[in-house]
Amino acid sequence: MLRFTEDNLQADKLGQTQMVHSDPNFKELIDNWTDFKTDFACFLGAGASIGAKNMTGQLLPSAYDLRNLLWTRFKQYHGEDPFDPASLKLMSLEHAGAIIEAKVGRNLLSKYLQEVFTCEKPLWQHCALSHMAPNTIFTTNYDDLIELGYAHSKRHVDVICDGRAPVTGRMSLYKPHGSLSHANQAIGKGGLVLTQFDYMSMIADYRKMLSYSLDRISNSCVIIIGYSFGDMDICAELYQMRKKSDTVPWYAVFPRNDPQVRMMYAQKFNIRQIDATFESFVAALDAHINFLPTNLKYENREKLRMDGSIQ
Repeated sequence: MLRFTEDNLQADKLGQTQMVHSDPNFKELIDNWTDFKTDFACFLGAGASIGAKNMTGQLLPSAYDLRNLLWTRFKQYHGEDPFDPASLKLMSLEHAGAIIEAKVGRNLLSKYLQEVFTCEKPLWQHCALSHMAPNTIFTTNYDDLIELGYAHSKRHVDVICDGRAPVTGRMSLYKPHGSLSHANQAIGKGGLVLTQFDYMSMIADYRKMLSYSLDRISNSCVIIIGYSFGDMDICAELYQMRKKSDTVPWYAVFPRNDPQVRMMYAQKFNIRQIDATFESFVAALDAHINFLPTNLKYENREKLRMDGSIQ
């Protein structure tokens, strides 16, 4: 049986990067890059943070894992049998979060989320993103990996968690589900949106904010990275936006080689899927268009880890 070593991991990552070059939608994006590079936006979902570790060295959790972590931390009583995630059946994160909030209150819940999602360093791809230089970034993630990555560039970030206008001269970073940097604010002003009641309490303002922020990217090329289209609120806005105007190509980057999945995104959203991870996509993009400075090149990421710049 093959042992999963660091060498195996690096070989696998190299293979992923090489596969991206042959993806027809990736080739199309490269052909279009000269026209798109000055006016494009990025949309990052939870998949864009895969592989990142928090301050305690734990991987950032998925929604399913976060539900289980919350339940284990706040609902597991002393003396009970070990928690079995299957016991929650199809309970959503939003519903589990509401129950936890009712038990321990908002402050403890928010503090725990900050502990779980606070990172000390970015991943390599978040540093590279700052040099891709999108005009706007939209993310559903709480974490500050994007902000940490931008510390490696000269561009300043304007974190927007409500419906206000962006600051001129800064890269607009929209975080409608809240941000660690605003975690002590009210829901709708940057506080972390988790429970079903969070969504209910801000639904009108939330939809207005989504509409305003997404309208800003409707006529730009958008590169969607690691987003599952599972948030019905945001997904519905994206769907309606593409129905109104789909004159500019959009691309969705996630690792799945399934012709029916690719067909669904093309038919329903007019979005072209690229079969790649965030890291392999950025590495392949730089190999073609050469936007990264030498010290941030893909082959130098181990040196960046050694000097403490990235995870």
